[in-house]
Amino acid sequence: MKRTLQAPTNSSPRTISIHCGRDKSLTHRAIMFASLSEGRSQILHPLLGADCLSSISCFEALGVKILVHGEERVEVESKGFTQFQQPTVPLDCGNSGTTARLILGILAAQKGLTFQLIGDESLSKRPMKRVVIPLRKMGAKISGPDDGNFLPLTIEGQDLKAMKHLVDKASAQVKSCLLLAGMFAEGQTSVTLPKGSRDHTERVLQKMGANLSSFVTVDEEHIDLTGPFKTKAMDVSIPVDPSSAAFFAVLGLLLTQGGIAMPDVLDNPTRTGFMKVLGRMSQGLTFTKAASQSFVEPVGLLIVKGGLELTGTDIEEDEVPSLVDEIPILSVAAAFAKGPSLFRGLSELRVKESDRLLLTAALLEAAGAEHEIRGDDLWIAGGLKEVKPFTFDPEGDHRLAMSAAILARRSKKPCCILDSECVRVSFPNFYEALDTVDQF
Repeated sequence: MKRTLQAPTNSSPRTISIHCGRDKSLTHRAIMFASLSEGRSQILHPLLGADCLSSISCFEALGVKILVHGEERVEVESKGFTQFQQPTVPLDCGNSGTTARLILGILAAQKGLTFQLIGDESLSKRPMKRVVIPLRKMGAKISGPDDGNFLPLTIEGQDLKAMKHLVDKASAQVKSCLLLAGMFAEGQTSVTLPKGSRDHTERVLQKMGANLSSFVTVDEEHIDLTGPFKTKAMDVSIPVDPSSAAFFAVLGLLLTQGGIAMPDVLDNPTRTGFMKVLGRMSQGLTFTKAASQSFVEPVGLLIVKGGLELTGTDIEEDEVPSLVDEIPILSVAAAFAKGPSLFRGLSELRVKESDRLLLTAALLEAAGAEHEIRGDDLWIAGGLKEVKPFTFDPEGDHRLAMSAAILARRSKKPCCILDSECVRVSFPNFYEALDTVDQF
């Protein structure tokens, strides 16, 4: 489906409240930990985008009973991982790299069961050796195309052994996969990697009472987990996804008047790097911590005010892990800033749902923004005044489609986004929320 968008005509100055999509990373993990646990768990305010639904379907195929009560609640009734069933169908991860990479750490330890892991055309092109190789060192038996680098993969469950892992990239997916595998291994599983990766898995494990310790040095983070560890059923509430809030944060800063308020945004420093960048670009952004209540992690209120000048800024490579998913929308902000911006070390964007670096550049080109890819760096000249009307194909990448929609709000003529409904992967009600912002 394609969608045509342009700037609204209403110009009443006001601050409106937007309820952004719930956190995808935390919803994935809540589904997985609840499925591993014996008993009944509730996940309140989950994200029911396509990726998280893929995680649900995989665990249902293992015999876990999961009831979805709309966007308010998901109930998980499980007999625990020791009672997982031999699936009669392949476990379909759809387009979800998080599902595929994290569940590998669980499946590899289910001795006596055999699984086939599949995905859509896009996911089947994304590299899996980054988790397959260290899992094999733990004793996992995994096979597939290019020696296990691509889906479909066949996993024969084994007894895994604890060991030390040295990971060369700040990857939360790799770290989480190895920690999940370490839950089933006798002894200490250690993971060392460059600092900056998301720490949701460690936080949830600690909340559940795991014997886990971690520390961060100048350059590295180090996590130790003693296994085996059996998770317990629990109820959790999912905060708003910072990656979803980032789109409306940029939109709010681009308003000529008024502003946008976003409650219940996840307050985790490994996820809020985009706020630091926007804070360098504008004085119109504030974040206030709020009572977390039953949320699985702390939350806060994000408010952005329009009508203020944006200034170009640089993003250094060591900042990228905390804002890797926000690079496309930060590029939109940089296009309108006074002065140039340089985003360094974006190689990870080349192995996302698309080559996100090339597509980000293509979107800037379509809108008339001056830019240049320099190796794995992206230079943006800034100074864009008016967006040219464009037609853009995000190639199924939800974050590019949403970035294009924000850009279209600054065009005086209609813009067309092809495959616009791919936003449902992470933000099912994105366009409905966008329609509530009626000023420019």
